[in-house]
Amino acid sequence: MGMSLSRRNFLVAGLSLFAAACAENTRMVCRPGVPWPDPQAHPRTHGQPTILPPPSQPTRTAQVPSSTQAMGPLQAIPRSRWAKAAPIAGRLNPLGSVERITVHHEGSTPVWFSDVGSTAERLDLIRKNHLERLRAGDIGYHFVIDRSGRLWQGRDLRYQGAHVKDHNEHNIGVMVLGNFDEQRPTDQQLVTLRDTVGRLMRYYDVPLREVYTHRELNPTTCPGGSLQAQVNYLRRGGDLA
Repeated sequence: MGMSLSRRNFLVAGLSLFAAACAENTRMVCRPGVPWPDPQAHPRTHGQPTILPPPSQPTRTAQVPSSTQAMGPLQAIPRSRWAKAAPIAGRLNPLGSVERITVHHEGSTPVWFSDVGSTAERLDLIRKNHLERLRAGDIGYHFVIDRSGRLWQGRDLRYQGAHVKDHNEHNIGVMVLGNFDEQRPTDQQLVTLRDTVGRLMRYYDVPLREVYTHRELNPTTCPGGSLQAQVNYLRRGGDLA
């Protein structure tokens, strides 16, 4: 009986915390799931969080993936499935060690499609735009999450991205497809975002204080109001259910 009451009290306390987290921001849609590894708030807090990868995983001394490990700890639809041209090698710089992760949205017209063909066409349009507008060597993001929650490879992880001006060094860019000032991310996108960022953090030993959104590094609205609220929620460790 004592163990049963203790478990009930634990669950009641957890649900109370979850409800309080939802009440903090009425624009936010609170959804259950697994929080990112470090529940400390962002930006930087007092003390140093401890986030260590499992012993079998590489530390920061060996973080440049080989050509056969170009997606690090993740499995994604490869770039070859959507890109209609190779990267421009002369415009690419090595990424080197990974020290930061930044979350984005696309931010153009809202995205309502979720099929592979339409997503592939949209990614190639983004790639062409980045080549022309940014003079980049490839699409600027390393990973893209579509409306169905599928993860797509963008730029090869061996190369520095083109997603945050003046902050691209050692920074992995993860883009969630859509305009989240005008729509909300799907449940599937949020599940994949949690998993993707969590895996990258553990694999590269990136602390939570180095997980950003675009607007936290540059004056921009990216990743949109609704996705920004969800990232804040995940960083607080609010997904307790």
